Amino acid sequence: MLSILLNWTYVIVTTYIWGFAVLQAVVNMPHMFTAKGKKQCIYEVRYHESYLIAGIIAATSYAQLFSIVYKVGLIANVLYVGVCLLIVILKRDELLESLSNLFTKFRDKKVIGIYVAIALVLAYATSHGLMHYDTDLYHAQAIRWIEEYGVIKGLGNLHLRLGYNSASFALSALFSMGFMGQSLHGMAGYFAFLLAIKCADIVEIARRRYPILPDFVRILAIYYLFTILDEMVSPASDYYMTTLVLYIVIHWLDLYSIHERSFLPHAFLSMVALYAVTIKLSAAPVFLLAIYPIHRLISKRKKGAIKPILYFALIGFFIVFPYIMRNIILTGWLIYPFTSIDIFGVAWKIPMDRAVSDAHEIIAYGRGFTNVADYGIPFREWFPAWVMSLGLFNKMMLILDGVCFPAFAGCCIYYLFAGASGNKDSRQGNIFHLSHRKAVALSDFMFLECVAYLSLFYWLFSSPLIRYGCVYLWLPAVILIGRFLCLFYNRAGLARYEYLHKVVFALFLLFIAYKSIYYCLEDIVRFNPGYVVKQQDYNRYEVESKEISGITFYYPVTGDRTGYYAFPSAPSLDGVELMGDDIRAGIRYTDPG
Repeated sequence: MLSILLNWTYVIVTTYIWGFAVLQAVVNMPHMFTAKGKKQCIYEVRYHESYLIAGIIAATSYAQLFSIVYKVGLIANVLYVGVCLLIVILKRDELLESLSNLFTKFRDKKVIGIYVAIALVLAYATSHGLMHYDTDLYHAQAIRWIEEYGVIKGLGNLHLRLGYNSASFALSALFSMGFMGQSLHGMAGYFAFLLAIKCADIVEIARRRYPILPDFVRILAIYYLFTILDEMVSPASDYYMTTLVLYIVIHWLDLYSIHERSFLPHAFLSMVALYAVTIKLSAAPVFLLAIYPIHRLISKRKKGAIKPILYFALIGFFIVFPYIMRNIILTGWLIYPFTSIDIFGVAWKIPMDRAVSDAHEIIAYGRGFTNVADYGIPFREWFPAWVMSLGLFNKMMLILDGVCFPAFAGCCIYYLFAGASGNKDSRQGNIFHLSHRKAVALSDFMFLECVAYLSLFYWLFSSPLIRYGCVYLWLPAVILIGRFLCLFYNRAGLARYEYLHKVVFALFLLFIAYKSIYYCLEDIVRFNPGYVVKQQDYNRYEVESKEISGITFYYPVTGDRTGYYAFPSAPSLDGVELMGDDIRAGIRYTDPG
């Protein structure tokens, strides 16, 4: 636990500095100014955690780029810290002002208490727990490869799972501190910490005495955090992606609630969504959020929208470019395992038939099948079985999504009809309309709900594995029901009933207490006093060795997992050969038949 807290402190300090430099560079660009009357005003970043998010994105891009030229270890961290120090020297006054504003917020002892409690609980949970199956299968090996070599040509040929290039692995390698003796794996917990900090603002309900739409997504996010408490010890990309998507939606709704006029924070969140795609491709539909700031720019600035759009396109390029380059080097494909774009003929390329089979296996597995031959089973046959395999809560959410969709579709049709007829009174009379000053505007709500449903359909008809798609299953119903509850609360004038606030708050505390007790009872059997200081290490497995071109590789005696320490390893070493006398020369596949 102590090692995790120290690790997170390093991450917070350095990413805040990097993120500050990045965001200040963006908001200080002349074409980013927002007009306020006749005076142009530079946008002021409202939320300090935005610096941490921007810093994480910058650190990830840095780690990925560094991995292309060298291993991500001590030297990478020295240069990383060197850039931090340079930023501090160049931006000293601005940083001090920003930190002063941040510390002003921390003068409230209650706020400090909440943040400290969140940090301690999540650091404790990240210090030990259940290691994800895929972590021992390939996550740990992928991180070890980056720590030891950076990126190797054709690594996906050694094990197809090592071709699943997630930006989270490079980030984990940068902050693992493996060169200090033990490779830490606390970044999934850190992403959960960032989300939890965002969720902590739910206590504002007590002050304002009414709920707003992002509060309902916060409750959902808190539920998710409790479900992964015992698995955050794993550097699984699922947790990174899901916590990021929930953070994006909460922050987006917060901006809607305060009726943010600038396009900048929405454009920034669109970049965060693009970053989430580099962590896991299932986040791709969330990037549709970028339509909103683009539309606002074009509608308000006309030709003046070109420069800021191109500027953010350039930022997007720096986020995606290192990810794409690693894809090409690892697999020979632009985006593995999608074979529709086949433009590289490199010697280390994963063969087409293996890539296609792997893509089909992902889809089949997500639908509940273990045999890749079941990939082509029609929707009417696999869907009922898939629904039956869901847990009670997920079944309930799926039903609610189905019930809410006709209501949402009807609202969209009515809204568009009223808009086309120019009847503003009809639009204002819509049952979804809220006049409260903190309410999310109807058009904004409809846009986000539309993205939520499109994300659900994309996930459902691709590979609907619940552990990385649960957020898509939950969001549509939660956003819509939250809208109705806000409407009911507003129209019924429930704010005047003091006892109602106390009842809701008591129920919320009861939920937190129940989940906390449940976690503690489960954690008792795993408790080890040593984890209070040092994080639980990766699991170890019995392996055997095989030499390939004079290099010793390992494979498991039983099963398909080898963990972190048996390196380099793969479930099977058949059909693998080096492209030279050294691993750095690359790995290619040769048909063992």
